Amino acid sequence: MLPYKTQPVLKERIWGGRRLLHYHKFFEGCRMGESWETPLGEQGIRVLVKLLDSDDVLSLQVHPDDAYAQKHEKQMNGKSEMWVILECSEDSFVIHGFAKPVHREELLMHIEKNTLESILNYVKVRKGDCIYIPAGTVHTLGKGIVAYEVQQPSDLTYRLYDWGRTDGNGKARELHVEKALEVMDFGASQPEIRNIFDMKPQKGLNLITCPYFCVTYYAYDAGARVEMQKARPLIWSLLEGSAAILFDEGIIHAVKGDTVVIPHDYGKSVHIDCQQDIKCIESIA
Repeated sequence: MLPYKTQPVLKERIWGGRRLLHYHKFFEGCRMGESWETPLGEQGIRVLVKLLDSDDVLSLQVHPDDAYAQKHEKQMNGKSEMWVILECSEDSFVIHGFAKPVHREELLMHIEKNTLESILNYVKVRKGDCIYIPAGTVHTLGKGIVAYEVQQPSDLTYRLYDWGRTDGNGKARELHVEKALEVMDFGASQPEIRNIFDMKPQKGLNLITCPYFCVTYYAYDAGARVEMQKARPLIWSLLEGSAAILFDEGIIHAVKGDTVVIPHDYGKSVHIDCQQDIKCIESIA
């Protein structure tokens, strides 16, 4: 199978906005929250890459690990994920776990009294921040953020809290408190944050290496021609600029927001021809 540019699947979300238009995702309407960049179920593709636009804060949520997903949801894997903040407001934040350790009874009390927000760990973010969210971490993406996400290929999400939000019919979205309590980490959380824009790593900056994926960031000047990693399958996403992906059988033109897959059985070299200064991310699983 030859390298190819993916066809994104756009998802309307109650918290979505219109900034994915800036990443060449074309749609009607005004609340597009997610662009799923990689195909699910294709042989060898064991990560799901997304672009997210949070015009409003997402629900407070937690994802199960593999063991829980297999035992209780009859799915192959749970969901650990990572974000790279591509755009954000000056006061943007994410939530990553709790400010201090809590126990189940205390958490239930805060839910009952509607004071859950007081015990969460709010983390201020800036453009370029990279944050890892392992399965079991209570988390959410705050308002005013565009994020690049790499995750295990699962959409298992247990909502713990939704900020009193209702849909167009005045109906609250379903919560999954009991399941969330079964899978969450009750300890305090302080994520290690790296910022991709603090450096220009011609040889690559490893952002995350975990049991599920390895994510590396690159920045190249216009006119550079560089070889991609040889690991396969490889997911390559262009965050800024424009480039051509060169391989023996053809060429793929890529612009900001595009994702290219180098399939698991493609054994030849692939090169990036940088038509502008570019920033890109390569992921393997």
